[in-house]
Amino acid sequence: MKLSHTFLFLLCFLTCTAQKNTLDSYVPAGFEAMAKLERLPVMYPPGTKKNRCITYDATGGNGFGLFLSMFKKYVDEKGEIVFFDAYGPGCLYREQMNIWSGKGVGVKSKSIRIKYYFDDETTPRIDVPVFEYFGGEHSPVTEPFTFRKDLQFGVVYYPFGFEKRLRITLSDTLLTRMVKDNLETTCNWFQFDYLTYPAGTKVKSWDSATATTYEATVRKQWDSLGQNPKSTAGDRVDEKNISLRPGEQAVLFDHKGEGSITALQLDLDPFTAETFYNTSIRIQWDDMPLPAVDLPLSYFFGGGGVKDNHWDDTFASLLHGYDSKTRTGYSYWPMPFWKRATVSIVNNSNENISNLTGKISWKPSSVIKYPQKETGYFMMKLTRDTSPGGQSASGFAKPYASAFYEKGHGHVLAINMWSGNFYEDGDEFTYVDGSNTPQIHGDGTEDDFNQGWLGARYQKAIWGALENGVKGSYRIHLNEPYIYYDQIDMRFEYTRQIAQGKRKRPGTDDSNIETEFSVWYYQTPFGPAILLTDSIDIGSPQSEQAHAYKIEGQTGGNTLTQGYDSYESDNNYRIVTDNGRSFDKYCEFDVNLLKDNRGVRLRRRIDRTGNGIQTASIYVDGKKLPVPWRITSYSEQPVTKDRAFDGWFDSEYEIPAGFTKGRKKVRVRVEYVQSIKNELNSYYYWVFCYQ
Repeated sequence: MKLSHTFLFLLCFLTCTAQKNTLDSYVPAGFEAMAKLERLPVMYPPGTKKNRCITYDATGGNGFGLFLSMFKKYVDEKGEIVFFDAYGPGCLYREQMNIWSGKGVGVKSKSIRIKYYFDDETTPRIDVPVFEYFGGEHSPVTEPFTFRKDLQFGVVYYPFGFEKRLRITLSDTLLTRMVKDNLETTCNWFQFDYLTYPAGTKVKSWDSATATTYEATVRKQWDSLGQNPKSTAGDRVDEKNISLRPGEQAVLFDHKGEGSITALQLDLDPFTAETFYNTSIRIQWDDMPLPAVDLPLSYFFGGGGVKDNHWDDTFASLLHGYDSKTRTGYSYWPMPFWKRATVSIVNNSNENISNLTGKISWKPSSVIKYPQKETGYFMMKLTRDTSPGGQSASGFAKPYASAFYEKGHGHVLAINMWSGNFYEDGDEFTYVDGSNTPQIHGDGTEDDFNQGWLGARYQKAIWGALENGVKGSYRIHLNEPYIYYDQIDMRFEYTRQIAQGKRKRPGTDDSNIETEFSVWYYQTPFGPAILLTDSIDIGSPQSEQAHAYKIEGQTGGNTLTQGYDSYESDNNYRIVTDNGRSFDKYCEFDVNLLKDNRGVRLRRRIDRTGNGIQTASIYVDGKKLPVPWRITSYSEQPVTKDRAFDGWFDSEYEIPAGFTKGRKKVRVRVEYVQSIKNELNSYYYWVFCYQ
């Protein structure tokens, strides 16, 4: 049976101690969420969403970070360059920027300042030089949450919660002159990842005067890699020694009842390439017909495959790692179960394993009790892909490498990439819940893994690489996971093949591009958590009549044939022909819902060409919702030859359950507020109910 309130499942959760099973009464954000790693398996409230504000080439080509037409979103009344503007409640968790190489504005001026405006304030709470900011020179945004690589790129993982709104700008006399004189420049990129929560979620806007003990906890966690970052109070420990001949398997852990594994540590002797790459771990939960994990130890601990030859290395992240010198590997991912948990080892190698010591720590449900209906099982999946290469962007069987696909309800928390001959300029395309527009679009694979200019061997708590930005690169999406309610499809774009230098992979034919992606994720066993309950085809008399469609201030109506976000090797991707209407007042219509819905998602197909920032007010049965429908597109980018430009865009808006719960039908109004063309347009609506 579904819980009766939108947030009830997150009200039923924990702060872990040995003495009590404390229930949290709200959704934590910022350092509190980062500190409470036991919460990682718990699903987010319906309507929570991962977002990315970014500079990317909207034509599908390999754009070069144009400052005025890609980086800049708009210029505010002070003349400052606004490049991030998000409505809350939400929390910004990750900032990656690259403006200090080539012809980037960071090279041209050292006095550029970055400013953070919270809610509707006109005075920034942060106002510091951007170069110093990413270098960790301004407290409290310091190491280990900051990293700057010379004049190449910077990364910040200091969280900024915002109750209503967060705007981030760059300000400098050079930038003012560039805007005034229309002086374009290249090599300016950024990726800012953040979560937005359903309206009504209590998130406090960041304030430098309100440091908490959670910040100190997270600093200690990130400075103590290799140690269990979670509380061990209340842990019980099962330790077992086994020996395995080739082809044998043995059970390390078998527990009936309810609980959660909190740490899994192995000591492998001998620790060789043969045993590391060919000894598998299998983890089975409850009544699941297949193992949730069935992978070689090398992938499980983050060391990749035999071609990558990192078995004799040392790798330490916040939640998993290994050390060949001590012959050990660790996994600190929390792993809840309700009926039974088994962990087995299979020796598929050609060597005898003289001794494998497994030390598994777990907590009974009397210490931590996870709400079963709203908690995911820990799972891992390895996806391999290959394609014939080429020295240009043409000739691929498909325009991307497949990284991860799954159906159901869950969230992706970590990804580890290995490749051969893969060129790092390929963008990430992650499609969520069937949208034709990628919810997460990257601007280069090495940037998606927090690096730049191919990257190098960095090992940080939640990002880095054993080689570079496309080989052994890892990223833990700790508190900005990819949340999916029905399905997720992660891809990385092929741009060209480079079979040389740091991109080569031993054992990979130079004529092929190879990729391997290990993904750590949590997923419930109950299927999708969202259901399509209605759709409105704008321009269709039958559909409009069935939904009592009304429009005021119509400014046009047309039929268009165009594509969605394109790949470099596919100029016009997902071509669709549709008709629609534009307006400068409002449109409204009835939509059918599940009566016991837990909130509603509206998805709207628009033509974003030339219409920049768009804002609409949303009403449900005459009541105005607190958050506007804000669309940020990239429509000022110039057309590149024959490439698809802007075109279709699927935008989404979350209606909280307080406006829809218990109703089988509501009337929705979309009211024009602002856009470059002084009009909004609609071509198709999809209506989804959270269930």
